[in-house]
Amino acid sequence: MATDAPTRGRPRSPQADQAIFDATRRLLAGVGYQRLTIEGVAAEAGVAKTTIYRRFPHKAHLVLAEMSQAARDVPIELPDTGAFRDDLLAVAHLIRAEICPSSPSSVAAALMTEAISDSDFADQVRAFADVRFEQGRPVYDRAVARGELRADVDWRVVSEMLVGWIFHAAVASRRVPDDAALAHAVDLLIGGVSPAGRFRKTAAA
Repeated sequence: MATDAPTRGRPRSPQADQAIFDATRRLLAGVGYQRLTIEGVAAEAGVAKTTIYRRFPHKAHLVLAEMSQAARDVPIELPDTGAFRDDLLAVAHLIRAEICPSSPSSVAAALMTEAISDSDFADQVRAFADVRFEQGRPVYDRAVARGELRADVDWRVVSEMLVGWIFHAAVASRRVPDDAALAHAVDLLIGGVSPAGRFRKTAAA
């Protein structure tokens, strides 16, 4: 990854790296992606802005690096409700929270825009997605073991269908799917991957 390349001069400080990521996380939660600036992160972290620019050429790279570190260091807590539908619905809520943390399409759209013109950055986005998808795999493995999901179903495709729909709603339609919309999407998705006769839409959905 380009952001991991060694730099000339003084070695990188792990403490400075962590302060930068912590500041990025706080400012994203407080002001959102559009108002986030390298200068603001530098002030919040107590470092020079050149310290950040030596590591990350653009704020999109900084934000993705922070998200990637968080994905590695703090794996998502997967639900285990005993039912595939409820597990998948809980996962949908987690996806929504990560893709749409503040305003619709802010972080997600910015990262995708940068990836279109920067192949190295696109590889980093893909690596981040791979980590998140793999962390979610036990939900599908448990469903297969319980007989709620056909063994021939490609779990990664199912995951990408759910993520893709939430992403499209946030980026293209510029709306955050509400709880009812998430439940409807999960019901439609499960209807196509469950063994015949096993899936029944719940009254609450």
